[in-house]
Amino acid sequence: MKIADEECATVNDANIRLVVNADDFGMTPEISRGIIRSHREGCVTSTSVLGNCPDTDLRAAKALLDQAPALGVGVHLALVGGRPTSPAADVPSLVDGAGALPARPRDFLKLWFKGSVARAHVEIEINSQIERIIATGLKPDHLNTHHHLGFLPPIGQALEAAARRHGIPGIRIAVEQPTMAWITEPRRGLEAGVLAGLSWLTRRQMGTLRHGPQSWGFVESGQLDEVRILEIIGRLGPGVHELICHPGESNEAGDTRHDRPREMTALTSTKVRSALERQGITLCRWQDLF
Repeated sequence: MKIADEECATVNDANIRLVVNADDFGMTPEISRGIIRSHREGCVTSTSVLGNCPDTDLRAAKALLDQAPALGVGVHLALVGGRPTSPAADVPSLVDGAGALPARPRDFLKLWFKGSVARAHVEIEINSQIERIIATGLKPDHLNTHHHLGFLPPIGQALEAAARRHGIPGIRIAVEQPTMAWITEPRRGLEAGVLAGLSWLTRRQMGTLRHGPQSWGFVESGQLDEVRILEIIGRLGPGVHELICHPGESNEAGDTRHDRPREMTALTSTKVRSALERQGITLCRWQDLF
């Protein structure tokens, strides 16, 4: 297994390159610490900082990231959950009467399909979150969206425009190939199938900036374990890939979707590290791919 370094950018495309990206950095101190541990003791090479995390958590996140200079950093843009970073008056179609973003993805999608969400407001908020992260001194190398809302074509186009504006090379936009997990867990399989269709449509409507590896882990969002990670590693073909993960020392209160401690255990597993080594997989950050 080759750890991310300057060699990664020049590795022949016939090799397998893998970004192991942990989303939700800054959401809670426990999640941030779990990601750092999964990097230091395991295979996590990259993380995405939640764009609208509270100021106190963002300061703590920056302090932790300063202690892990080899960890790649991107922005996990949030149009759902919490509050916008823009003044509510600037993004009225994104917020409720209390100035909060929609609580759940389904709430956002209902507004979106009713035509109630203005794309201009999405662009304002996306850029505000990116600028907030950059203002800390961090240099994002990729963008993705909380709950994968960037797979909606107009939001994907807004991501592309923001990436160009801020000189960010990578956007999460490609979905894994279908697996048996799509069949054995129909609900998750349906979700992944819908994302795959939206991914294809979004890429067709984007410009030339479609950078991003094939991403794995959509079906198991928050539920990765050692067995599934080993299965994914075994399926990786030549080229570049991303494994999406959600490790943490503990789950958020009331979060029944994720098992972050289990993911952290799997990502620091000696079996996983041995499998990466046997496959000759080069671990990279997003910035190493371009």
